[in-house]
Amino acid sequence: KTEDMKLCGLSIYFCVSLQGGVDNEVTLTAYITIALLEIPLPVTHAVVRNALFCLETAANQKENHVYTKALLAYAFALAGNREKRKALLDSLEKEAVRKGECSRW
Repeated sequence: KTEDMKLCGLSIYFCVSLQGGVDNEVTLTAYITIALLEIPLPVTHAVVRNALFCLETAANQKENHVYTKALLAYAFALAGNREKRKALLDSLEKEAVRKGECSRW
């Protein structure tokens, strides 16, 4: 299933099933930032820089879903922000449910 949105007069189409059950601006911003960094646009590009600023603010929220944290960690890894990436991965590690050698979230 796809969903369309308007952003600054531009039509945006995205696959809802790829959102991992999370539907918010932080998740969508992380997806778009990841795509821009994979192009690759530099972290100094105005759009990427502004998106990363928004993601840094969102990363400090305690109520982020584990899927959102994983996306944020990947975005910060691509951006070269090791400190934020490590903090998010450590947070995910604490939330993991372990059974034997397996972990799940």
